[in-house]
Amino acid sequence: MAILEATDIIKQYRGPDGVVTAVNRASMKVEEGEFVAITGESGSGKSTLINICAGIDVANAGSVMLGGKMISSMHGDALTKYRGKTVGFVFQSHKLIPYLTAYENIILPLNAGELLREKHEERFNLLVDALGIRNRLSHLPSEMSGGQQQRVAIARALIHYPRILFADEPTGNLDRRNADEVISLMIELKNTLKQTMVVVTHDQKTAERADRVFVMNDGFLREVK
Repeated sequence: MAILEATDIIKQYRGPDGVVTAVNRASMKVEEGEFVAITGESGSGKSTLINICAGIDVANAGSVMLGGKMISSMHGDALTKYRGKTVGFVFQSHKLIPYLTAYENIILPLNAGELLREKHEERFNLLVDALGIRNRLSHLPSEMSGGQQQRVAIARALIHYPRILFADEPTGNLDRRNADEVISLMIELKNTLKQTMVVVTHDQKTAERADRVFVMNDGFLREVK
């Protein structure tokens, strides 16, 4: 069953030299439990496409069906609420709150300021142990390495049981060893949790481990695996 179906997505921006088409009639279907990678050169439109698929950005044309709902027709609070329940997102730059500990960053999606609820304790423990960050829970982001910060970001993205996880160059700021470890951990969690993942990456080694691979070039998307 398809959890994500993007159809004929077009996204254009007005630049100093005229209209730029970042995404040009891109279509993609993702089945539940799949690990899908999107590769391509910088500026090819990869990040724009997954932002649209995740409901973070809005297309000029086309449609996005996510988890059985047409999110391209949703707006405002309704979209924000649905996205908050359905989507997990991992950014290249971590985007952790600098004055919150790793623990506080992870539980943020569960309602900011509230203590970890009992029903999420099992999930929390599974994630922090699988990602190897239990001994970093009291640390601030500035007290952790880049790889540790990204593991915290992954735990935060998965703590609320999202149906689909989007990751935008999750290993882009990491060295080879940390990048390999982070991707291996993500795949392990994908298999353990039956988690659907869509990962934007320029790393060929990451793409090789995906179930399916799409390549984006000048806004055009095509499946290659």
